[in-house]
Amino acid sequence: MKRLLKNKGILFGIGRIARSCLFTSIALSLSGCMSFGPPSVDRDRLDYINAIGSSWKQQYLLNIVKLRYNDTPVFLDVGQIISGYQLEGTVAVGGSFSSNSVYGDILSLGTTGRYTDRPTITYTPMMGAYFMHVLMTPIAPPALFMLIEQGWPVDGLFQAGVQKINGISNGRTGLTGHAPDTDFARLLAALKRLQVSRVIGLRVEMSKDSKQMGTVMTISKKNLSPAIQADRELVRKLLGLRSDLQDFKVIYGSMSDKDDVIAVQTRPGLQILIELGANVEVPVEHIAERLTYPPIKASGGITQSLPPLIRVHAEKSRPSDAFVAVKYCDYWYWIDNSDYRSKGAFTFLMIMMTLSEKDEKVQSPIVTIQGN
Repeated sequence: MKRLLKNKGILFGIGRIARSCLFTSIALSLSGCMSFGPPSVDRDRLDYINAIGSSWKQQYLLNIVKLRYNDTPVFLDVGQIISGYQLEGTVAVGGSFSSNSVYGDILSLGTTGRYTDRPTITYTPMMGAYFMHVLMTPIAPPALFMLIEQGWPVDGLFQAGVQKINGISNGRTGLTGHAPDTDFARLLAALKRLQVSRVIGLRVEMSKDSKQMGTVMTISKKNLSPAIQADRELVRKLLGLRSDLQDFKVIYGSMSDKDDVIAVQTRPGLQILIELGANVEVPVEHIAERLTYPPIKASGGITQSLPPLIRVHAEKSRPSDAFVAVKYCDYWYWIDNSDYRSKGAFTFLMIMMTLSEKDEKVQSPIVTIQGN
């Protein structure tokens, strides 16, 4: 009898150890589910990229529309994003153990948990000297020509970023604006065809005196088809360039008195935004109420000859298929998702604004994900 009781005690002790191990394994498995770690990077990084990109487009479209109404533009940069996750869990285990119980041991298990996500987002307003520099400083001509060398369409770049080139004037918007010179449209069309034919190129040279980099635009002298040769001669004639040269120095300015120099007066970021705002459709009642100006007309009532860089539509209701949409003055202003040219103008605008930034720009957006 004593041996039987002793054996039952041993078995009961072993059962308690097994059950204890079971409880421990359950608790450890639950604690393992509380870790985010690397999987959160895949999810959150893309989510924040999409969110920042969407808000960037909305901010710039809103400011383009506001400038169409002569309203004050406001810019906020995303300074920092800190996303901290916290998951807390508790396990409660209770039970009774009896060797004489008809129903055996009784076990109760309970769990509770709490999930917390507290993202902290900081914004840096563009203001003061930095605001003036980014929005009011003209783009450096070498940077503009570098984009041409990289394959960006020369006609779109010049239409948005150039005010004058060797005395030939682009248009201006607003009540005191004017349409572009006829020769400006002809020049852009000829340059575009020369770019496609790889007749124009770019070279960067280091000045021996000032030790600064200078830009040289090349116009090839090789034999070409009659149509391309005609475009080449037209560009030389409009810009007043010598026909026996193929290298021409690029400088900043509205005019040049030399036949081997191309003077380019570029636009600042604020003017580019204003010019894009001229292509915003506005309700007739807003024009009648003098909230904004009517579409710009050239002399003789002819609309400016250059195609719009961007098309912004206006509707009372929110559009269903928009690349970007913002609400202003009780109207929705939006860009069609199938408008490839207008969507490209947004990418171009981002690059243009970046080219005007200082080296000591505010810190780029930082996404910090805390993994438990």
